Parts: sequence; structure tokens; C-alpha cells
Amino acid sequence: MKKELPYTKTSDAIVGYEQSQLAKTESNDCVVRAWASAFELPYENAHKIIEEQFQRKFKKGTMKFNRKMNELSLMRALFNDKYLKILGKELLPKIMYSLSYDVKVKGTTKKRKMTVGTFAKQYSKGTYILSIRGHAFTIKDGTVIGNQNDATRLRAIVEQAWEVVKF
Repeated sequence: MKKELPYTKTSDAIVGYEQSQLAKTESNDCVVRAWASAFELPYENAHKIIEEQFQRKFKKGTMKFNRKMNELSLMRALFNDKYLKILGKELLPKIMYSLSYDVKVKGTTKKRKMTVGTFAKQYSKGTYILSIRGHAFTIKDGTVIGNQNDATRLRAIVEQAWEVVKF
């Protein structure tokens, strides 16, 4: 069994990341990096969008990330000629979606929550932003863009995911 997914360093995936003074001083910015890599934007542009759209404060995490992502998705808000599409089944109207699926175990059908490894197999083509507990990263054509350990955490449960679609 494969123990990790292909990985691309943030510095290789985000336009101008290495030269960005803001990126060098920032922390808790996984959402900014996921946004920049998924929407193919420079780090500074993504930082500004996340600050404005999500009310993110400097060096602080992004609160209510899943809810705001769903709102932007439902509005079909455009960023760099791309928009978000929510993946999964609606659990709470316009708030929560699930990527759970059915599995037969010893003749009994059970619900399973989708893991990063399963997600990567099912969605091997395209660009996606994934939310796992307290963290976000991008998977682009089966390659993880985020922290290096995101590529090895195949059993992490995917809370929600969004496809980044070209307009």
C-alpha cells in the first residue's frame, strides 16, 4: 500500500512565494497558501482575499472556514476566473456537507467518512481545497500542496472539500 501522495513544495506551487516578505513573516496561514495554490494567485493577493472575505487577522488561523467557503461556493464568487464547487451531500442546508460513502463489510452496509487517501484516489484529476480538522491544503491532479506531512496523513478525515472550477 502506498504510504504517501505526491507532494509539491509551497515555494514551487505559489507564484512569488519565495520573494514574499509577507509570507516570510506569516504563520497559521494554511488557508492563504491553499487559496494561492488552488486559484493560481500570488501569495499577497491570496492573503488579501482571505483577510477581506474571511476576516482573517495577521498570524491567526482562519475562523469559520468551512462555512465561508460554502457561502462563496453558493454565490459562485469568481477569483482569478475560477469559482468553488462544494463536494458531497448536504447535511445542514447550505452549512454542512458530507463526503461519507457506503461500504459493504461482511454483508452489512456501513457509512465511512472519507479520508485524504480515499479522496485522492476518487478525485485524481482537477484542483481541490480540502479541510481536515484545523487545517486546509490543496490537492492538484493528485499532488498535495501544503505542509509536507499532508502528503503522509492519508487516514486524516476530510471534513469538507471544494473543487476549484475554471469559469
